[in-house]
Amino acid sequence: MHKLLDDYFEYFSLHREFSDDEINRNIISLQNEFASITKAWSIQLNSEWVLRDYIAIKMILSSTVLLGTVKYANEKNLKIVEPYLMYYSLLNCARCVILTSPYCKWNNGDILTMTHKKTINIVGDILSKYNKEKGQEIKKFIDNAREYREIFSYKFPAKGLFNHTLNVESTILICQLLCEISQLQSMVLEKSYNKNNTEEYDVDWEMFDVGYTYGNANINLIDEEDGFRLNQIAKKQKRPYTLASTMTEGMVMDFFGAWYDSENDCEENFNPDKYEDIIFPCP
Repeated sequence: MHKLLDDYFEYFSLHREFSDDEINRNIISLQNEFASITKAWSIQLNSEWVLRDYIAIKMILSSTVLLGTVKYANEKNLKIVEPYLMYYSLLNCARCVILTSPYCKWNNGDILTMTHKKTINIVGDILSKYNKEKGQEIKKFIDNAREYREIFSYKFPAKGLFNHTLNVESTILICQLLCEISQLQSMVLEKSYNKNNTEEYDVDWEMFDVGYTYGNANINLIDEEDGFRLNQIAKKQKRPYTLASTMTEGMVMDFFGAWYDSENDCEENFNPDKYEDIIFPCP
């Protein structure tokens, strides 16, 4: 069990993969980066970082559902879904790191539509700030997962799945690490905000649009659940806190509940709650 900067959160993966010197050196770098942001705080920055943290939480929850589905599928011999589910669990956790990183700019929301290749490259660079070899190793693992998924998307070998370095347990370990790095970054932001700001800021609801609207040419969806959660955060929280602090029991229950078949309730059905702590300690 390890705690950092008086954070209540217990970090396991971070200390398994990196030395104390590597972690502390990176914390100092994060503090310097976030200080330049929080000293210039505004309604726009408040809105941006509240939104970034909320979407980052959904990346954790979506990866939890994806990995839970992989485990459930393995029990049912549904091997065909493995490449897709494992890759997107990794990609979403990588996006979580990028969303909570001070090194990655919002750019009018372009951060949300970053290409897969760019996402993988950037998350590799962020991890390399801790340890270059480990950063390149994880970057290569995610990129291998991407290629493995593409093989079963475009050409589809007749022999089916084949021996590959990608497996569920290794994927879970990397996702756990990416989630802890995201939590750490959000914690440094919270403490930097506390140090450099004394007043409360409102939010710009026009910026929040991208947090609850989906689609482009053929789909136009407004998600009331996202709107409700963002409204709750804007009214009660008003500012960015750590991911673990922002993630509420109701938020988690509602997210997982959307993937549970309540109309045909039986023990054999997929139940996301069974896997809720697979990569992050959900409340």
